[in-house]
Amino acid sequence: MNRLKSFFVHNPGLKILAILVAIVSWLTIREIISFEVTVPEIPLELRAEDGWAVLRQSEPTLRVTFQGSQSDIQELDAKRIKAVVELSTNFIAGSGEVAVPLSAIKAPRNVRTIRVEPERVQVSLDREQEKKVPVQGRAVGKPFAGEVEEVLCEPAVVTLRGPAQQLRLTEWVYTEPVDVEGRVESFTKRRQVVMPGDAWRALIEPAEVLVKVIISERTETVEWENVPVAVLVSPQVLPKVEVQPNTVRLVLTGPPETLESLQAAAPKAFVECLELDPSLTYDLPVKVALPPGKGVGAVVEPRTVRVLVSKL
Repeated sequence: MNRLKSFFVHNPGLKILAILVAIVSWLTIREIISFEVTVPEIPLELRAEDGWAVLRQSEPTLRVTFQGSQSDIQELDAKRIKAVVELSTNFIAGSGEVAVPLSAIKAPRNVRTIRVEPERVQVSLDREQEKKVPVQGRAVGKPFAGEVEEVLCEPAVVTLRGPAQQLRLTEWVYTEPVDVEGRVESFTKRRQVVMPGDAWRALIEPAEVLVKVIISERTETVEWENVPVAVLVSPQVLPKVEVQPNTVRLVLTGPPETLESLQAAAPKAFVECLELDPSLTYDLPVKVALPPGKGVGAVVEPRTVRVLVSKL
């Protein structure tokens, strides 16, 4: 007792100061590590025994609250967090309520799970089966030129493993959307296959497919009547050339922007009359002067004209 009494009366000021420092330190540490954040829509995965699958669950996602230091909370990545609950064998009989413990949350170790909402979910099970279904790609947005002609998936069929009742109602599955905004030509992109339902989960094999978006070029048609047929001759030889008929009908097909630039004046139609024998008559094809590399096609009616060459 004397020693204990001596401890309290000896240097009391230093002891009180040490106690105050300890309290301040504890409060400071508590303040540093007591930051909280609530992350919504954490996926909830319920794992059943072999041969069984989750038919329905009342909550596909959870709201989870974490605690940790300010830096750890700021660096928390919601995409890396999930909740996993193993269903016991006595649950196979049908449906019931399952508790979601804090230990079910799979998150980085430097943060602590302090709350899960809801704490219990309703679950029903069914026999697990397997089914092959077609997978369909989805395009969103508007191409810069042309339009989406077709969306193909490779492979075109995926395998689902899940509850028998839900598989019987599933005829196909979709991929994540493929953005075609501003695209000018066909392209391929790898995309995740989307779960066929929100209230139940399936094992999808393969989980990703290659989506090919085929973009067809949008075209229009412009017509000109009575387009004169010019004659292309050698400058060294200037024969007399007669063309029958001397006008043609011209139809151009191509991108609207290119055709619009050509509408101010009809393209030139001509025949090549180089090194022709003045004593003969020729049936020559009519050619059209078109801008190179613009994807414009031309149809001439008639396709050929009769050319009569004579000396001056």
